[in-house]
This record gives sequence, C-alpha cells and structure tokens, in this order.
Amino acid sequence: MDNTIKEKEDYGIKVAMFIEEPKYMGEITEEEAKELNATVYSYTYGDDSVGYKLTLHWAVNTHEDTIVLAKYTYEGVLSGIAVNHMLSLISTNKTMPDINAITYQGIERFLRDNPNIEALPSNESYAITFALDAAKLAVKQYINASLEHNEKTQASTDSPMSIASIKETISTHNIETLETLGNYTKAGLTDTKSHETLLEFIEENKQSVTAQQEADNALTEVPFKDLSPEHRVVAVDMAIDNTVREFLVMDGGDIDIISVKENGEMYEVYISYLGACSSCSSSGTGTLYAIENALKDKLDPHIRVIPI
Repeated sequence: MDNTIKEKEDYGIKVAMFIEEPKYMGEITEEEAKELNATVYSYTYGDDSVGYKLTLHWAVNTHEDTIVLAKYTYEGVLSGIAVNHMLSLISTNKTMPDINAITYQGIERFLRDNPNIEALPSNESYAITFALDAAKLAVKQYINASLEHNEKTQASTDSPMSIASIKETISTHNIETLETLGNYTKAGLTDTKSHETLLEFIEENKQSVTAQQEADNALTEVPFKDLSPEHRVVAVDMAIDNTVREFLVMDGGDIDIISVKENGEMYEVYISYLGACSSCSSSGTGTLYAIENALKDKLDPHIRVIPI
C-alpha cells in the first residue's frame, strides 16, 4: 500500500472519494468556455513558499456574472483536493455575490459522512479556510474592488492570508489560542516572529466578544414589548444567533432581519433569506416555521415572521 492510499485512510468516505476522483481538477479551455457562452477567468492564491497554491478556474457568463463551470489546479495537503472539489461544485451556477455567501460551515458540513463528526482532522482545517479566502478574493478581483491595507498585508510569512482575513477567521471561529489559529490559517506555525501580533488579534477578539456579551445580557433583561424598534431588531438577531442561525449557515444560507413592526397585538418580523436559503424550497415552510417558533420561545409569543 503506497503512502497516498495510507493518507486517504485518515479521511472519511466522502473526502477520500473526492480525492480519488478529482473530477473538477484541471483548467478550463477557451473552447470549453465558448461552448458554454462564457469567458475563462482565473485567480491564483498562495505560493510554494507556504506549501499551498490554488488557482481557481471559472467559466463566467459575463452578462449575468454567473459561474457556469468551476475547476481548479492545486498543490497542498491531500484533503484540499476534496475541499476544492466541493467548492467547485457549490460555485457552479452561482453569481459573484452568491460566492461571498458561501461559508466555512457550509463546505465542512457537505464534506461530512456523519453529521456529528467533523470532515477533516483539526490540523487541516486551513484547507477550507484557504479555499474560501481564495474564492472571495477572486470575486473582488473580478469586480475590480480595491483592497484596503489590511486586505493586502500578510500577517505572517507562513500563511497566504491577509491581516483582515485572519482577523475574520478569529472572529468566525472565536479562536483563543495560537494552536487553534494555526489549524485554521497556518499562521504562526513556523513564523514565530508573528506570534506577538497574532496574540494581539486574538486578544482584540476576546475583548470584542466580552463587550458584545455584556451588551446582549443587558438587552435580554428588558421585555421585548418595552424595547425600542431598533433594539427589537437587535434582539431578534440575537435570538436567531442563539437558535437556528447555525443550522442555516451550515447549509450555506442565512437570514437578514429587515425590521420589526407592531400590528395590533402582533409583532411582525420582516426577514430576507440569504445564500442557499433564498432558493430552498423549505424556506417558505419548514425553515420559516422553525424561525418563528424560536422567536416566540425566546422573545414573545405574539411574533409573526414574514419573508420579503
């Protein structure tokens, strides 16, 4: 048994299958794109110095800014093949704004064999983080969006991620140690000179989380009916965070709270579905029912949720 096969045994069935049959690996030719009435667009992320290099190849319908075919070329950890397989699959038939709505939780959930067992070893979590970072930077380049200083500056020499991306990752996963940060970003694994700066980022997030928790606690002590309209929106968002949002995000979706209006004894909560939720057939039934029940339980029994 060769080393590659042995490595595959460290993964679940689905990840190993994608590694064995990387159907989306490769470039898109001009001829392929032409047959799809699309234009080839490519973006390269990382380099050999960090042991990770990914080029996203998209055939884009430029009239609608929709990806009609997604492929990739890649050098890095073996599980990255499965991750980029899934990213390519999810990206197909998506618009550029849709790409920005793809989440870490969504990709990781789709790679699982068992809903309760994580798809990748913890020290390879960065394979998902890097793929997402690459996709979102590819979108910015496609739309010619200018990058701020923190979006162009690397935080450490052992990770391709910018300061802005690393801070976002720390916030998303509520990272509290350098070891965990290394698992998600590779930052600081070999570049020990960056540790002080990375620890500052972690501490900034800790302080932000503590301040937000204190504000949340103060808000929840006030009955929903006594809150101002603005604070009712915040309270609804908090209740969603603590109940159904995790499940929505893991399926590649989310919701935006538009407003809360009084209508007699009822409080009408107007929401907008985002990402996968916007096209999900259950968004008007099961998902809506779950959201409404969660808000009734957490905030007030007279809440009605209205999607717009």
